[in-house]
Amino acid sequence: MRRTGFLSLAAAPLLAFAPLAEPAQAESLTVTEPAAGSVHSSGASMFVTWNNPTGQKLDMWLVRGDDARVVQLASRLTAAPRSQTSTVLPNVPDGNGYAIELVSRENGERGVSPSFAVG
Repeated sequence: MRRTGFLSLAAAPLLAFAPLAEPAQAESLTVTEPAAGSVHSSGASMFVTWNNPTGQKLDMWLVRGDDARVVQLASRLTAAPRSQTSTVLPNVPDGNGYAIELVSRENGERGVSPSFAVG
């Protein structure tokens, strides 16, 4: 086998150039609980779970419809990458289309839970 300065001629055909990998998509702030279609009672506790890749503290809002904020539920929640808290759902009208919105305090990045009902 004849050798060149860097690569054996016999090994050259074995090299394959892999296609460039797709750039990794940045994770976004996501609210994973409450679950879609769940029903919660006014005045009762509910769990809120999220993934927070921002590394920033969060504010939590109850929203309804087209993300119209109803009431702020908490402020300055942990900057941990994954977390959960219990909050008391305030007295609001029964109905569908409620969600939890988490907003990063620094850059305004937001995540919204799946829609749930109050009743």
